[in-house]
Amino acid sequence: MAKQEFLDNFRIARNLFVHPRVATDSAPIDTNAISQMIARAAIWLTPKSIKGFNADDFGELGLQRQSELEAAVREFLEVAQEVPPNAPATPEQLGKAKVAFEKIRQILTPYLPTPQEGDKVEEALKRVDFPSWVVNWDYELGSDEDEIPSVWVNLYADESIAPRKEFGRLAARINRKIHEALSAVGSTRWPYVRMRTAVEHKTI
Repeated sequence: MAKQEFLDNFRIARNLFVHPRVATDSAPIDTNAISQMIARAAIWLTPKSIKGFNADDFGELGLQRQSELEAAVREFLEVAQEVPPNAPATPEQLGKAKVAFEKIRQILTPYLPTPQEGDKVEEALKRVDFPSWVVNWDYELGSDEDEIPSVWVNLYADESIAPRKEFGRLAARINRKIHEALSAVGSTRWPYVRMRTAVEHKTI
């Protein structure tokens, strides 16, 4: 169970790692602002991302690879524990964490397969023009209570821009955009939007 818990936590972190929302369509491009946006979107940089890890659960990797995984997790955790949950990482912290995270991701690739339809859903979600308060996003495939194929889209909000009391209204507005994007790539899955703050993800 601990191994699966770790893999579930890391799968979410991996998804958050590869699709932060960073708008670069303004001219001229403010590189400092982009750096701040990248740091704000790095909600994968939290001890929660490797919760449940036990090197002994990966004996099938062999001693050398198992040792490399353990070292990368330790390096990642050292940085993650330095970053306050309610503040972005510094460029130095982000750089160190990325190196360790990429190493973990490389080793764990065989354990985290992506369903074929997941590629289509991800393609659709990358086309959605999320508003500026969306820090990052993730998704899960499944079926709803009526056994209708669905996708739960998890949006992580900057609460300083999007007040919690507005979450319901904002989610309904984005749900329409997501549905249109899914239809455009030929996916018939019905979207459900779930919203949390970025801080909640890092602390709960």
